[in-house]
Amino acid sequence: MSGCFGEEIPEEIEPSLTVEEISSATRGQYLTIEVDSNVEWTFNRSAGLFYLDDYGVLRDSIEATFPPEKKSLELLILDTERDSVNISISAGDELWQASLTLEDSQELMLVDGRRAYETIDMLTSSYNNRWCASASVHEGGAAYEAAAEAMAEEMRGMGFDFVEVTRYDDDPDQLNIVGYNWGRTNPDEYIVIGGHFDIAYMFTPPGGGTNEGANDDTSGSTVSLEMAQALAKMEFDHTVVAALWACEEEGLLGSRAYVSHLPENVTVKSYLNFDMVALNYPIIPLTEPILGPGGEIFSATKYDWTISIAGASDSNMELMYEWVGTTIEEDLYYQPTDANPITWQIAESCASDHCSFFSADYPTFNFFSPGGDISFWQEWHSPSDTLEFMTAKAGGEAGMASGFNSLVWSSLDLFVRIDNSDETFQGRWLSEE
Repeated sequence: MSGCFGEEIPEEIEPSLTVEEISSATRGQYLTIEVDSNVEWTFNRSAGLFYLDDYGVLRDSIEATFPPEKKSLELLILDTERDSVNISISAGDELWQASLTLEDSQELMLVDGRRAYETIDMLTSSYNNRWCASASVHEGGAAYEAAAEAMAEEMRGMGFDFVEVTRYDDDPDQLNIVGYNWGRTNPDEYIVIGGHFDIAYMFTPPGGGTNEGANDDTSGSTVSLEMAQALAKMEFDHTVVAALWACEEEGLLGSRAYVSHLPENVTVKSYLNFDMVALNYPIIPLTEPILGPGGEIFSATKYDWTISIAGASDSNMELMYEWVGTTIEEDLYYQPTDANPITWQIAESCASDHCSFFSADYPTFNFFSPGGDISFWQEWHSPSDTLEFMTAKAGGEAGMASGFNSLVWSSLDLFVRIDNSDETFQGRWLSEE
């Protein structure tokens, strides 16, 4: 009877779906797939990739549905050790599936250990003696300040919305270098990455100080800068903060000053810290001993990598623990051995700048891979902490670049997961308000 009263009966649409045929993809690069459907269509993915939403934000959802007006799908293929990744697109009863064979990228990837090696080479060639100004036993921090201003210019060139060298009125020696990429929907919630830019000054125990600080912590500064060059150009829901901290060697002074000077309306969604990260998976120690710059004999049995989680409620720390496992074991599909183990744990330690953040009840990830006990004690705050020696320990430039590569891809994966998390993922500060 409804037809008698002039009501229109919706015409049933026969779903149609046409997807560009594609059989391979390149690790570490974006991939665009053309899609033509006359109805809503749904995308499903395996581990090893993310997709971009209409705002250019990377999403970690396994499944997503799009309107028929959307005619393409853009993916970021992670630099995973998987041989292939699987995707499917469905529209009604129509289904398209593909297993994409993965190929190595000959060009530099979104984040890339090869570019990171160029950065640490530049830092240890042109910006040594980065001793913090607040220490009274050396030249007053002139070399550090010059390097800080130079890195601020580097970060401005990356495309950050705002870059500063902090000069706090009540703590003028804390010259942190900080870049900001404002968040699309949550600009007052920061996701921070960083490593300390100062190195151990003369007479610092136990090794007596260093000029290069290649591992401690030019390596962490390098990873931060490699992450920064990508994060500065990308879109995220939350504000990106990339930092190089001052005066960590004197008691985490730079990062503590930053946390204490955060604007009242700002919270930290999470902080990722990199300190002594030059030697880790997939690098395997050399079987033959090598001599250090001071005649030290070096022969390691393993290069271990630990990711420590702190600063959130128990339930959220368990979530962070799961994220790390998904990143390492599923997305990137790393296969560590006894010679290059990867472990993650829920543990607090004030050995680096993450302490400044979790002490303020913000969630933190601390990446630490000093190259095993032998390497750590040989070069910690020592003249032996040189890029030449670290590169030799890695078996060459390609080896050291591979270690940086695993760090930047695992960090990017975690960064995306943090950015995608909802308002229930916060630090301990939230539960204590």
